Amino acid sequence: MKVHQLTEFSIYLQQRPGELAGVLDAATAAGVDIFSISTTEHLDRGCVRVLGRPEEALRQVCESLVEAGIGPVVESPVVAVSITDRPGVVRDLTVLMADNRINVRYCYLIPGDQAYPHAMCVFRFDEHDRAMEVIEQADIPDIASLEMPGDVGGESAA
Repeated sequence: MKVHQLTEFSIYLQQRPGELAGVLDAATAAGVDIFSISTTEHLDRGCVRVLGRPEEALRQVCESLVEAGIGPVVESPVVAVSITDRPGVVRDLTVLMADNRINVRYCYLIPGDQAYPHAMCVFRFDEHDRAMEVIEQADIPDIASLEMPGDVGGESAA
């Protein structure tokens, strides 16, 4: 089974109109293909979690945002697991982590599309490397073993 290691960029923004649009404008201008974005509120700021490719271009965008006084930006390793659409598949993954005493900090789904028909569940774990090993060794039905299209800037582990 393939488990994809990715770098997620969490960008903390002021709660002002145009902040998110500015980040996305900068990413677009740099040629970044954002394939996942999630926004949440955190205290008095917004937190935008972004996955994109090429990863290095997204990193440079984030560095330029920080230089311009926007941020902070935090890079975090995350794990993307390809899943098929059936009730309980995400539950099975979280139970697997609980059974192995690995904390799930958060997770979210990326829907499939024409280029990559399977949804992906993205996880942030307290024990990133161990979680990857546990998932790779698990016998969970309905976890797809397909490659992600294009360069996502992370490593795939077999």
